[in-house]
Amino acid sequence: MNKTLIGVNAALAIAVAFLFYKVNKIGSDTDSDSKTEEVRETKTPEASKQNTLSTPGEAVTPTGKIAFINIDIINDQSEEIKDLVAEAKRSKAAMEGSIERLSMDYQRKMEEYQASAKAGIAPESEMQAKQKEIMAIEKEAQNKQIQIDNFTIAINEKNMAFQQGLKNFLVKWNAGRYDYIFSYSEAVPTMLLGNASLDVTKEVITLVNEDYLKRKEENKKKK
Repeated sequence: MNKTLIGVNAALAIAVAFLFYKVNKIGSDTDSDSKTEEVRETKTPEASKQNTLSTPGEAVTPTGKIAFINIDIINDQSEEIKDLVAEAKRSKAAMEGSIERLSMDYQRKMEEYQASAKAGIAPESEMQAKQKEIMAIEKEAQNKQIQIDNFTIAINEKNMAFQQGLKNFLVKWNAGRYDYIFSYSEAVPTMLLGNASLDVTKEVITLVNEDYLKRKEENKKKK
């Protein structure tokens, strides 16, 4: 039983760590199919700006322009990620408290059972009742493991939704302005050099946050 509770606690810690891992992987996920090089901007006819990229793979007239986004800044300043992290921490704290109480109950019940068994004066019915209490705690520990498994799945789904939402936003925001939008991160430095004038991170994160806060407010009104 102690091993079970230790395993449950470890799984909970891994589940929360997984959130940060997935968020930090946004950069490598969004540009894993592209080989980066020093970014350059070339002049193109004004007409080419009218092209709209409705899907990532749709073919349009090239603009000859490239931009990049600093994923570290997205992670640090995204209001949605902040909410995801806060929610994960609250859930983790609640589950940790429940697991701690469960562990204490188990320890107390085991000590009572062992003391009664050693004394040898408790009736059989009382010993059976104590055994049932211990088994109930063990079953609850198994249920906690299921809760943590579901917690991990929920975190994964929310991260995937965030990443997909960011990609969808960039498709609409780009509207044919750039042929490629690379990602950059100090943690995963796939791009070694970039012209600072091609960094569109501040514009993107401002609009992404505005969009998220608007949706958040609309959801509040619906409740």
